[in-house]
Amino acid sequence: MKRKAHSGKGMIPKNEGRVGLLFVLPFLLGFLLFNIFPLVYQIVLSLTNFNTLDGRNASTFVGLKNFISVFRDPIALASYLRTFVYVLVFVCGINVAGLLVALALHREFYGKRIVTTLILIPYVSNIVAVAIVWLFLFNPFDGPVNKLIKLMGVQSPPYWFGGVNGSLPMIALVAVWHNIAFQTIVILAALQEVPKELHEACTIDGGSALQRFVNVTFPLITPALFFLVVTSTFEAFANYSYCRVLTNGGPGNSSRLISLNIYQQAFTYNRYSFAAAQTILLFIVILLLTRLQWKGQNKWVYYQM
Repeated sequence: MKRKAHSGKGMIPKNEGRVGLLFVLPFLLGFLLFNIFPLVYQIVLSLTNFNTLDGRNASTFVGLKNFISVFRDPIALASYLRTFVYVLVFVCGINVAGLLVALALHREFYGKRIVTTLILIPYVSNIVAVAIVWLFLFNPFDGPVNKLIKLMGVQSPPYWFGGVNGSLPMIALVAVWHNIAFQTIVILAALQEVPKELHEACTIDGGSALQRFVNVTFPLITPALFFLVVTSTFEAFANYSYCRVLTNGGPGNSSRLISLNIYQQAFTYNRYSFAAAQTILLFIVILLLTRLQWKGQNKWVYYQM
């Protein structure tokens, strides 16, 4: 008797696609409910005049009026500009600091475990508790830091969080200090993957420690650095907690970031459509900036084959 050759298709269960769909269904539902639906709702909201709690004006279509109002609002424009400055300071600060700390922890020294623990503790601490400690330490009138500065002979110490020029850098400093552990862990893991043979070869060729870092270490950890730059950019644009707890946008509007401005426009002044328009513009800015980052990685990110 002749036997029919198996084509292989019969080996795959007919309901395999349905079973696979059931496994990914919880994620798909969550993604649609908590990501896609809010985004679509924000777009619709930004094109209407929903500025009251009872929603009586929700059906009023106003087109791009809210977006035009954003560009005519000096506070909103200043908040966007201030956010760009904060993002630049935060992203550069946290990644450079994380790299330096990771390079230090990559070496063996006495008390390494204690230092590592001290770096990890802030990362798992509550943001509000961290903010209270920093506000106490840098109180411009009777804080320990300013008292120490006065003992050193300086009669007019900085106002720190209470100063117009110092509030935003101080927020960035607290955010870097609070989140540096994540950067350190990722970079430290990347450093441990760098082949020791390459360092030995560079040393034999007469390369110094700086040359080994520039020519060997840094190129091989650029994928991790690129990942951290992208994620820290997202984190910086979404910063609300530090700004809200430390300064609430003050003094004046010197530290009002766009995330705080969106929150206040929506939940303080009930201008929901205006806040939605600012959110959509922020989404577009982040999308374009991320696209530029991905496009620019070809010039400085090295992927091992």
